[in-house]
Amino acid sequence: MNIYDVADYANVSVATVSRVINNTGKVSDKTRKKVEKAIKDLNYVPNDVARALASSRTNYIGVMVGNIRNYFDNQSAYEIERNLKKHEVVSILCNTSDYDDEKLDYLKVLREKKVDGIITVGSTYAELDFLNVLSRLSKDIPIVMINVKSDIKGDKLSYVCCDEVDAMEQSLAFFKKKGYKKPLLISRDLGFLTRASITKQAGFIKGLKTYFPENDFLEILVKDIDEEIDDIIAYIKREGVDVIQFEVDLIAVKFYKKFYEKGIRIPEDIGICGFDNEILTDYTHKRISSIDQRIDKLAKTAVDTLIDIGLGKDFEKVKMIKAKFIEKETI
Repeated sequence: MNIYDVADYANVSVATVSRVINNTGKVSDKTRKKVEKAIKDLNYVPNDVARALASSRTNYIGVMVGNIRNYFDNQSAYEIERNLKKHEVVSILCNTSDYDDEKLDYLKVLREKKVDGIITVGSTYAELDFLNVLSRLSKDIPIVMINVKSDIKGDKLSYVCCDEVDAMEQSLAFFKKKGYKKPLLISRDLGFLTRASITKQAGFIKGLKTYFPENDFLEILVKDIDEEIDDIIAYIKREGVDVIQFEVDLIAVKFYKKFYEKGIRIPEDIGICGFDNEILTDYTHKRISSIDQRIDKLAKTAVDTLIDIGLGKDFEKVKMIKAKFIEKETI
């Protein structure tokens, strides 16, 4: 039994139930009696965390994502909402896009809503100017940033990140174990660098030095796979590449399709590995090996940290989450 059940039973919003429980805000006598009856009928006992947070503010948490259609963003939003619900806290989802002015507009809305905290998702929020805004804001509002890591500090600001360096090292170690000789990194050419792409490259290079010290670092940046595929295949053959680590699953799937069309067998001719462990990697002819960022754990850690900050508890300024290599059928 939770606050959502009470709201459904009384046919009111969760926010209204929260105001009745915590005796905050304006609620009509008629509505208050409906909620109190629902609480009594359902034998509902309010969650201590929700009560503590709501008594200080509104029981709302803002969740900011750059693009809700993006796999990492939508799965993170889902897991964050699921974990907040356990604490009987309501999430406000902000699909901000990657444009700075829209991020700031949504931030203004969340401040006007007097949210109890903010969770951001993804490296789109790593721009210096935006981080400085959040740093100042964190004097008053707890903020947790998923997959952003910065030297910029704030009173109530915490970073929760996937350890992509270790993830890439895991992948290179597995390549070595399987007998591969010459790994290649293929990344997207976005015209700019993200924190994730930088750390993945750093992890690949570190793993290369550990497990393939005789090899030079090889990387291809891809803009248009259709136009570049023949040149890339020629490069792979010329360099003797026998295994590819992709920056993200999406391009791994696209290359799988192109290799299949060109008669290149996977993994017999070349091994491939993605990054993110998206569900689409399970729908190719052979399931694509990948690296799981543990989105569920990232989200839970972010929510738990935000709750701790809101309750005045000690918290870690930076928390690294270990990824997991998922072996399937392409390595």
